[in-house]
This record gives sequence, structure tokens and C-alpha cells, in this order.
Amino acid sequence: MSFYEDKIFPYALDIALVGIKQARKDLISSAEGRILEIGMGNGANLAHYSDKADEVVGIEPCAAMVEMASGRLDKLHQKSKLKLKREQYDLQVGSGEELPYDDNSFDSAIACLVFCTIPNADKAAAEMHRVLKPGGKVLFLEHVHAKSGLKRHVQNWVNPIWKPLACGCNLNRDTKTVFSNAGFDNETIDEINHHPMLLPLFSSVIRGVAIKR
Repeated sequence: MSFYEDKIFPYALDIALVGIKQARKDLISSAEGRILEIGMGNGANLAHYSDKADEVVGIEPCAAMVEMASGRLDKLHQKSKLKLKREQYDLQVGSGEELPYDDNSFDSAIACLVFCTIPNADKAAAEMHRVLKPGGKVLFLEHVHAKSGLKRHVQNWVNPIWKPLACGCNLNRDTKTVFSNAGFDNETIDEINHHPMLLPLFSSVIRGVAIKR
């Protein structure tokens, strides 16, 4: 990975997403049992897990990001800002498209602003479905393709330029359909019109819970 991808873009993204910080916190804190977070990035969600979690397994393809997340976790632990013990977190380098875990081995999965970037979103969703127990839940918060109108067309036009600048992020993913095609049923889904500073094309967001039947 480049210096830009490792050191600059993650912090720029955190600033851009300040407006949905509470939505992220509410989503993460509701996860229960043994939890898998795919694409954990620099560990922005780690402080939000509640004592309803038994174990948090975070997976991220970029080793520099895993190192950053581990450092963040250690600092949070030292400052007593975690609701879980340090040993309840297991952070690993790996791909959401090839999860190294047994079938039916997790109670919850977190997909937070990651399905826009995963190269093969369909395969990643199928892998999440495989490793979740029957009745297991995916808790998701994802920016997606606008439903209609000028913004949808502009997203399509800008995406080839945006994608390399945003480290593989796509503006026009239909993540709701990706989850449905993988066999999940949407228990709840909300559409949020987020207004991030300088990133209006990033503003169509879905939040919800999908269940493995």
C-alpha cells in the first residue's frame, strides 16, 4: 500500500464521516455474541462494541491498517475506554472474500462502509452468510447508489475517477441487493441522506439488519 492509502486517506475518511458517527456507534453497540467485522480499517469502530459482545474478530486486507487498529485498541485499553477486555479482540489480516473461519461460527457480523470497496461484493456477502449461524445478523451501514435523479447519473460518471482516488471505493454499489442475493432477509432497513462536507456524492446511506434464515 502507498503512503496516501495507509496514512492520509483513512483520516480524511474519518473527517468526512463525522456526521454519521452516532449512527455508527448505535449500530456497533447493538452487536451480540461472537462478532465478525470485515474491513475494519483503522479500527474506528472498536471503541463502540458493548458488553453484549463475547468476542470481536476484525479482519482487514491491509496489514498497515491492522497495525493501526491494534495500536488504537491498545491506547483505548490503557485509557479504560473499552467495555470489553483487550483479549476479547482478535485483529487479523485477511480478505472478506475468503474468510478463514468455519461455517456457522459467528452470531453477528458488521459491515460498516466496506461493501463499497470490496472488489467482489457478492462473494464477500456469500462468505458472511456462510460463517454466520442460522438466525445470525449482519448489521450494516453503507453508502450506496442513489435511487434516481441527477445524483445517480453523476455518481456513474464520476466513479471511474473517484475509485482510484478513494482506494477502490465505488459510489454506485447496490449493497441492499447484494445482501438479498446472498440469501439474507432484511429485518430493518433505513435510508439516510447524509451530507458529508465536500462529498455530496457520498450522501446516500443505508442502515439496517439482515438475517441469515
